[in-house]
Parts: sequence; C-alpha cells; structure tokens
Amino acid sequence: MTIARQRRRSSRSALLLATIVLVATGCASAPRNPVLDKYPAGVNGRTSVTYYDVHGRTFAELRADMRRLGPKIAGGSFVGETRSPMTWSWRTESTGAGGCSLDAVRVTVNAQILLPRWTPPADADASLVTEWNRFIAALEAHEAGHKDISAKAAREIIEQLHGMHGLCSQISTRANDVARVIVDRAREEQQRYDAETQHGVRQGTGFGPANARVVRGLDATGPLTLLAPPRPGTIRGSLSVPLDSAWRMMETAFASNGLAINATDSVAHAAGDSLTVRGRLGETPLGELLDCSAAGSTNADALDVTLFVTSRLEPRTPSGTVVLNTVQSIARPPNAPPVACRSRGVLERRLFQALRTATNSPPTSTP
Repeated sequence: MTIARQRRRSSRSALLLATIVLVATGCASAPRNPVLDKYPAGVNGRTSVTYYDVHGRTFAELRADMRRLGPKIAGGSFVGETRSPMTWSWRTESTGAGGCSLDAVRVTVNAQILLPRWTPPADADASLVTEWNRFIAALEAHEAGHKDISAKAAREIIEQLHGMHGLCSQISTRANDVARVIVDRAREEQQRYDAETQHGVRQGTGFGPANARVVRGLDATGPLTLLAPPRPGTIRGSLSVPLDSAWRMMETAFASNGLAINATDSVAHAAGDSLTVRGRLGETPLGELLDCSAAGSTNADALDVTLFVTSRLEPRTPSGTVVLNTVQSIARPPNAPPVACRSRGVLERRLFQALRTATNSPPTSTP
C-alpha cells in the first residue's frame, strides 16, 4: 500500500548561501556559459542569472560602479552573489508491521546568480573590453563552483534517502535530519571553497589593467603577469594523460623546480609563480636559465632578477594534454634601468619533465 505522504523543506530553511567575490565581469552580449547549467544525474537543477548594469570607460569607473551597485553581504560590498536554495521530497511506501521505506526521492536546486553587466561604449578601449570578457568567464567559473557544491549535496541527499527504511512514525524526521546534516556540511564546504580560492582570485577574478594578458613584447618597465595565451619563446610538449590529471599535479611539478604557484586562471588552465631571486633558482645558477646580456657585461648570477613562470594546459585529445611553459624575466641592474632577459628554455623543459613524471605520462613529445 502506498502512503501518499511527502515532506518538503522550504527553500529558505535549506538554503545554501555562497557569496562570490572580488571583481568580476561580463559583457551584455556574451553567450551564457554552459558551466552554469550543469547538474549531476538525478538532480533537478535550474540556474537563473540576473544582472545589475554598470557603466564606465575606464577600469576605475567600472570598479567604482560595481562597488556601489553590487550586493551588500554581512557588512561588505561585493560584485556578485550566488544563492542555491534547495528543496527535497519523497514517496513513503509501507513495508508492513508499522514499517515504511522511502522511494522516488527528488531534490531540486534553484541556483540564483547575480552578476554585473557592462555594455561597452562605442569608443571603449579594446583592452578594457578584452579584460571584461575574460573576467566574466572567470567569475562564472567561480560561481559554477559554488553551484556545483550545492548540486553535489543534492545528489548525496538522494543517495542517502533512497531506500531508507524504519518506523513510519519516525522515518520522515530521520530523513530530514540526514538531509540537514548534508546541507550543513555543504555550507562549510562553500566557505572552504572561498577561502581556498580567495573568493575566486586564484581563479582569475582580479580585475584591472595589471591583470591583462601580455600579448606583445615584454616591457621591462611594466609588471610581469600570468600568461594565458602563448607568446614567443613558449616551450610546448605533450602528455598522454587527460587535462584534469595534469592540472592536479601542477603544484607538484612547480615544487620540484623550487617554485610555488601563487597565481592561477582555472578558466585558461594556467598557473604561475612570481618571485625575485639573485644568483640562483634553487641549485641552478641564473646564468644557466637566462641570458641577460642586454644588461651589459654583468652576468645574470650577479643581478636581482624578477621571474614569472607560467604553465598552461590545453586539451589535445580526451586522454592527451598539451603543456605550454613560458618564462618572463626582468633584470634590475644597480643604478640602471630594468632590462628584459631572454629565457634559455631550460626551466621550461624541466617543468615539462617534472609534470610528465608527476602524472606518470609515457614519453610522447618532449619540448
């Protein structure tokens, strides 16, 4: 006998709140990012995106507008926000002798995402438009991470409640208790996600001219930046492992070369380390890694040199990955202007070999 009893948690009481941070961007004409609409099998998920419009012709004007118009959360001003209210229900089946089991468990996630939107003026600088489009993609990826945590919790509720059995008088209370524990655990995971990504900064959500990708020659007087697109001097190699497997081992590959990742762009699958060294990088003399002859007769080993090492991954096949390594470097001779150095390709090759070793990838193509 089927007992038509359902228990549904309100969206407010089962709310998973994820605040998205720091500066992010979006072009009004940009197509919807498909990562926002992905949900696990069996989860009834829906993502709605709303926008608040910002205006400006400079980085500073856009930042000021987002700071003024963005959501205000817990006394702070943010540029975006994600809420993932969740509801659940089930069908209760009698098993006889006062016993019941749960069937047809249904969990719905209604992700609600708020983003800034900018329509570039006709005379907008091309670099500003490019930077805005890059950041909306980075922010959407970060937002999707929050949505995915909620969706994963929804899937866990389904798995935990389906087939649950016990006394009919107690089973609904038990089921709701189990679901609430999962929701609480997911809320903690949301907080860890923001802490680990620095509210998306490590995923590329910082906004401003200093973060724009370098596409021309290196300017010795300018800042060094994480390079997502390849540039002259990039060393390329191939791995026989999926991109996700290589991405997980990037930190290990950097560490084996005396580097520590301090910048990432998960949208472009780029990671980098910026540091200033003198004489050596680990056990290797700088002169073996760099040609700083433009700085005069002074050897690179005797100079303060700022480095930004970037590794970027691209899918080659479903089971193969292309690795692109680039080293930017600027020497700072005493009492003289800074000078761009040329990489000898040694560090780039070592990074590739380290990543191949870390992923247990058989030899395919060595740079």
